[in-house]
Amino acid sequence: MFIKKNEVKIALNICTYQREEYIHRNLSLLRASYFFDWRKTDYYGKLHIFIVDNARQLKIREDDYTHLVYNKNTGGSGGFQRGIEEIRKQEGFTHVIFMDDDVVFDINRFYLLFDFLTQVDEENRDRPVAGRMFCMDNRYIQYTAAEKWNGGDISHVEFWRDVRQTGYAPGKVIYDVDADYGGWWFCCYPCAFVQENDVLPFFIHCDDVEYGLRCGKKPVIIEGVQVWHETYDKRMTPLMQYYDMRNPLFVNQLYGFLPEPLQLLQQWKDKMTAFHVKGDWLSEYYVILAMNDFLKGMEWLKRIDAGKYHKKLQKAKSCRVKNAICWRLVEHRAKKKFMVHKNNCSG
Repeated sequence: MFIKKNEVKIALNICTYQREEYIHRNLSLLRASYFFDWRKTDYYGKLHIFIVDNARQLKIREDDYTHLVYNKNTGGSGGFQRGIEEIRKQEGFTHVIFMDDDVVFDINRFYLLFDFLTQVDEENRDRPVAGRMFCMDNRYIQYTAAEKWNGGDISHVEFWRDVRQTGYAPGKVIYDVDADYGGWWFCCYPCAFVQENDVLPFFIHCDDVEYGLRCGKKPVIIEGVQVWHETYDKRMTPLMQYYDMRNPLFVNQLYGFLPEPLQLLQQWKDKMTAFHVKGDWLSEYYVILAMNDFLKGMEWLKRIDAGKYHKKLQKAKSCRVKNAICWRLVEHRAKKKFMVHKNNCSG
């Protein structure tokens, strides 16, 4: 029986910063694939690669299907946004894949995704496809298949699944997954959504969360559509505490997940206390600063130069006395802001 295929043309959006080894390896895999082989007519020319280099150092050979863009360091968020802007300049794309620069993959995973997109029915055609993340240091352990936000208390679909024990059927499609978004280690969106939606300037972290919540459609997951990537705990630094405190606050504010003011402040204090008892003054300071910057509002976030501000954050210094003064000032500011908001609402 003849089955009509959907026309599919994918733009692969990669943001990178000083990870040339990964980029060269992954680019070699992609260029050796069917997508670059004129004899494989079903695939040839159906994948364009857009590499946004925030370090402006990468040297690669460009061609009709491989595009290199030098960008100032606006973080992953700004890099992916620049990729979107370049993709929008060309016509004909049906889907956009957001993919981290430091993943490992098997090229067959791209074929599985492409084949699914050519056959997906109209009911599910406008849904994202979340790529599974397997652990870099144990290729048989799936860290997650997709994510549920839960106001920042993230739960992972099929968390820590050992595929040697559960079995794995590449190509099996799951439509009814209870998830809100897919991480940008690998996530595919319909181009119609990407054309109309920019990435918020978070610099790093939570941009994929917000984008998925904004899309509002549960992602599809497919066994075999996956990458290998380092897990979150191996990438944590004191500065990351700033982004992991600030950006979820903005996301929760946008989508109605912020708790009541007193509860929010208590959660903030609890996080500060955890670092305080360890004597980790720098991490504690970043948590204080994150709340202070959140109180400045979304317009402030969109107005600042994210790259310059990141450099400023990198130079931050702190001590116990400084933190004791700062957190009290920020708490006072927060109570004043939340009280004004509460009064406005009740009026």
